[in-house]
Amino acid sequence: MAEEWRYLEVKEKEVVRCNSIHSTLVDGMVAGLSPNTVFLEECPGYVLSLGRNQCCEEECDIAECERLGITLERRETGGGAGLMVPGATSWGVCIDKRDTRVSDDMDENFEVLSRGVVLGLKKLGLDANFSPVNDINIGDKKVCGMTAMSRQNSLLLYGSVIWDFDMETFQKIAKIPAPKLKKKGVTSVQKRITTVIEELGRRIPPAELREYLLSGFEEALGVKLVKDGLNEEETAIWTKKMDLFSSKKFILRPGHCSVSNASCVYPAEKGIIRVSLYVTEGTIMDAGITGDFMQINDIDFDPLEGLLVGAKTERDEIKRIVHAYFDENKIEMVGASADDFVDAIVGAANESGECY
Repeated sequence: MAEEWRYLEVKEKEVVRCNSIHSTLVDGMVAGLSPNTVFLEECPGYVLSLGRNQCCEEECDIAECERLGITLERRETGGGAGLMVPGATSWGVCIDKRDTRVSDDMDENFEVLSRGVVLGLKKLGLDANFSPVNDINIGDKKVCGMTAMSRQNSLLLYGSVIWDFDMETFQKIAKIPAPKLKKKGVTSVQKRITTVIEELGRRIPPAELREYLLSGFEEALGVKLVKDGLNEEETAIWTKKMDLFSSKKFILRPGHCSVSNASCVYPAEKGIIRVSLYVTEGTIMDAGITGDFMQINDIDFDPLEGLLVGAKTERDEIKRIVHAYFDENKIEMVGASADDFVDAIVGAANESGECY
């Protein structure tokens, strides 16, 4: 008999109620309250989802989002901003890291735990394939991006299937740095992505897409998914999480990227590192580090910004500070390294602007 996992179907009227469930599952797993869970989530409206490390003003036109009625929200996971349209399908796996399906190699976890999405899309007749480090393609175009977060014994892998996309709206609100497009080898986002609807040639209902994804996850994980809701203890955590995730301070991070008389936009192998510094007489007086880079650990970079204040702009000193912070916190990155952060900070300190 197949092992049973929980299937959580998330259909809420407010995006904050959806987004706070992810964090609830992670904390619930740590506390021994939550079982291994696969969740599928239907987006309730137009939403711009910001990554943990991103500065809102750098990534989008806030006023235009307000004018168009687009809700801004922020994830606890890293990665880039994504525009979600009504009916869009997100998915996630929250699993105990002691489970035999989980590897010490995060690249392998992305591939293994997303295999249900690949299989589900294949069952729909689409040529889906895993594209390292954290994408799923149809042919050579992206149809799903992934992010992840680890906290103690809990691992959350989360992604969004591009069911449909409003390119016209995205182009009105998005601020995409040239180094990111150059790194991808494309001249526009439109040439990089595709949608399930476009590939199928029909407007598949979200509920039908979920059925295929569920079948794919059951086959990929070798489990039987049993539909259930949050338990009482998880619901209590969820209620508290909604206060955080609905906070304007959490979503907008006001003032986080306001320092600058020197800056750098640095393309790592995976993700953009943005560094803003206020430098005077060879000393860093203030620092901001943002971007769509992705750390797996539940670690913020605000303390590193504080450690840089008062530092000289020489590479050796910056390298010492950055490597000590990475080593002390055992930071695990996807497609980036401590040396990338050193290069980005030194680039800003030298006022080299866009470092590419």
